[in-house]
Amino acid sequence: MKRAVRVIIGAVGYMLKTDCAVGYEAARRLRERGLEAVELSGDVFTMIDELKKRPHDVLILLGARQAGRPPGSVEVYEFKPYRYRDEMEAADALRPSLEGRISLEDLLIGLSVLGPTAGKIYVVECEPPNPEPGVGLSPEGERCAEELARRVEELYTQLTSSPT
Repeated sequence: MKRAVRVIIGAVGYMLKTDCAVGYEAARRLRERGLEAVELSGDVFTMIDELKKRPHDVLILLGARQAGRPPGSVEVYEFKPYRYRDEMEAADALRPSLEGRISLEDLLIGLSVLGPTAGKIYVVECEPPNPEPGVGLSPEGERCAEELARRVEELYTQLTSSPT
């Protein structure tokens, strides 16, 4: 008998940077729909330690990431770890997280440098409509959070309904 795939949903956000907090709002909406979503914050080592405490086969990460796309764009993709030329380049990539930045990008860097916590990692991300300092989501950020939640719920259902 095959065991069910263990999926964990991890939300990353930065509450003091307006729409960069969409991951937290999407996680709240997912919890209202009955899905467990872990809020990840802190430096990259703290976030990865939190993930390692929860056994999982598949990790779904959600949040905002500035990548130069149209504001509010949502992307879903399977994450492949970044490659670094050498240890120094990898260490430099970790630096912003250790200096206090909290972001989905930093967690992806951490998973690349320190090693993934799951066999498969999916990312559901939004180009933040308003990445400026501030508290609370813009109306566009609210729409982005809802779309993130919808896409994560869809992916979660797909992953948990197919045999491992």
